[in-house]
Amino acid sequence: MATNTADDGMAQAVDARIDAAREATGDRIGKLKEKAGEVADAAKARAAALRDKIRDTDWDDVTSNVTGYVRENPGKSVAIALGVGFVLGLLLRKKGHD
Repeated sequence: MATNTADDGMAQAVDARIDAAREATGDRIGKLKEKAGEVADAAKARAAALRDKIRDTDWDDVTSNVTGYVRENPGKSVAIALGVGFVLGLLLRKKGHD
């Protein structure tokens, strides 16, 4: 009978450790969910600010500035356009057709 008592004590100790591990894991998951919520809220705030900035932009003024820059710097403008096209091509190409 001493063996049963020792086994019961050992089983209770294992159960206690399992419960402690579950609590610790639950706390970590709760903290991760809280952090994810904070990150999501920050991203929403940044997106809203960007949306407002785009909405408030005077696009006629932007177009005028770009046109003036291209007329004053045609070589740079072509180089920039080639660079942007190259980068977009790399980003948008299909993988597996190398």
